[in-house]
Amino acid sequence: MFPVAWAIVSSEDDECWSFFIHHLKSVLQQGDRGIKWCLISDRHKPIEKACKDLWPEVDRRYCCKHLSVNFKQTFPGPKMWQLFWLAAYATSPFVFQKVMNQIDKAKPSARVWLANLGEQSRWTKHKFDTLIKCDVNNANFVESFNATLGTNRVRPLLEGITPF
Repeated sequence: MFPVAWAIVSSEDDECWSFFIHHLKSVLQQGDRGIKWCLISDRHKPIEKACKDLWPEVDRRYCCKHLSVNFKQTFPGPKMWQLFWLAAYATSPFVFQKVMNQIDKAKPSARVWLANLGEQSRWTKHKFDTLIKCDVNNANFVESFNATLGTNRVRPLLEGITPF
């Protein structure tokens, strides 16, 4: 089971993400599932700041779907896109290194780009913390949820509601 949290906020800024992370941590740690949690999102700076300030022990992962879009813009072509996903889904250091060598041969600057993401434990499966029983490296569920909202995401919250 993957817990899902959502909030309605005015914008995705430092204050809103701090509010969300504070309350998410509070709710999740009240349960009996322990303190080892994983937060998967894009690399939005306010999320990083909120986690660092309010929940530094949470395991942070980057959504590889978001990363792949940025990677593909910088390094276009089906081969590079495929190599990115092979690296992201590698479950052993051997396979990961083999793919990274292929990336290095194809486009050395792509390996540098991946290294600049920071810790490999944030995006490639072979480095995930095994104490966290989740091997997901994308936020597809959340993206699907957002897509179902469609145009309703921009409507006011209380539209059409009349007071008693």
